[in-house]
Parts: sequence; C-alpha cells; structure tokens
Amino acid sequence: MTSAPLFQLVYTSIYRAGRVSNELSALRSILSASRRNNQAAGVTGFLIFDRDSFLQVLEGPRDALDATMARIAQDDRHRDVSVLDVRPIGQRSFHAWTMGGCRRTPQEDPIFAAHGMAGGIDRSKADFDTVVALARDLSAQASAPA
Repeated sequence: MTSAPLFQLVYTSIYRAGRVSNELSALRSILSASRRNNQAAGVTGFLIFDRDSFLQVLEGPRDALDATMARIAQDDRHRDVSVLDVRPIGQRSFHAWTMGGCRRTPQEDPIFAAHGMAGGIDRSKADFDTVVALARDLSAQASAPA
C-alpha cells in the first residue's frame, strides 16, 4: 500500500474576535476543534497566535489540506486568510501534533525576535520558510501534545 504524497501549507489570517471572551480561550477553542478534525483527516501542524494574527503550518495529503483550508476560510474566527505557499515534503515536521499551538507571551519573545518578528507579526513580511522555522522552534518549547 502506498501512501499519498505529503505537503506542507503555510497560511496567515487575522483573528476576528467575538466567539469567546479572550485570546487564550480563542486559541484553546481552535486547537480543540483542529485536533479533532485533523486526526480524522491525517493532518498535522502548528498554530501561532499573536494578538490579532495567526500563522499556521499544516501538513498532510494535498486533498486533506485543501479541505482543511476550506473549513478555515469559512470559520468566523478568521478573516483575510492568505495561503503563503504549499510545498511537497518528504516527512512531517510536526508528526507528533494533530495540532500544536502557541500564543505569544513574553517567554516566547526571544524566539519570535530570532525569526525577525520582534514586537509583533507583520503578516506582509511573513514568508513560508520563516513561519515553518518559527513553528519548529516554538513547538520544541511547547508542552507535549495532549
């Protein structure tokens, strides 16, 4: 049995407040739904949240990534969704995470700064390689997947 080729997709979006009372609750809500959906779809990845911006890396078969992006585009917590790129990969970077996540706090500031994002995420300057590298570094600091 052959498995489908794997791809990595990186997108950005802006958080649209309203469904929950605060940012941490919003992140937890998104991660919970993502873990449930991604496990069924064979998708892994990592979500980065900084005040009003999301950066996300998704991995899996192309059809599963397309379906996941269609759900995200319809999710009222996101606006201005922009796919930076989709690239074939030989192996997953986030194989242990159906969806990991990190909300920027002062403890992570040095990691963000090391990737050129001191002071906040500038979505117009975010690029595929930087987001993937940032997600890898943040995931290494995050708690083990639940």
